Amino acid sequence: MSTKMCPNGHVMEASWDRCPYCPDPSRMARPAVPPTRVSVAAAEPAPMPVPVPAPAPKPAKKTMMMVEAAKVPVVGWLVALNGKHKGEDFKIREGKTSIGSDASNNIVLEDDFISGQHATIKFVNKDGERIFILTDLDSANGTFLNDAEEPIAREELVDNDSVTFGQTKMKFKCL
Repeated sequence: MSTKMCPNGHVMEASWDRCPYCPDPSRMARPAVPPTRVSVAAAEPAPMPVPVPAPAPKPAKKTMMMVEAAKVPVVGWLVALNGKHKGEDFKIREGKTSIGSDASNNIVLEDDFISGQHATIKFVNKDGERIFILTDLDSANGTFLNDAEEPIAREELVDNDSVTFGQTKMKFKCL
């Protein structure tokens, strides 16, 4: 058996017309894109894009567990009858519930006539008797109970009493 070499240096049988290792030119697809012509302008490097700084990482949000609010049971509600909060209900929980326009209060009311720390409602369960004490915290415009003419300093609340803080009138409901 005699051998010969293809133009690329592969050893093949002498009777073969084509090298089995070299690609077959008849099977090769024609290039879809003509060869690139290099011009002088193309030989110059393209300007580098200016990198956009990555946005600063946002601080990770921490999950905070609200243990006190979750464990303290609801004992009553205040329902707004007028003003910006008309129709909204606000929970009264065991212990002391603070009311006012300051964000630190348990019940925050938006009313220009309500003081930052306006009033509190304290719930006491004394010998099985459920008592709600409404206390005005020396507010500028007073706290009024059941359409009275004079503001209160400290009064006991009973179910269905109406309470006015500034110009916001509310209905008290107890459980």
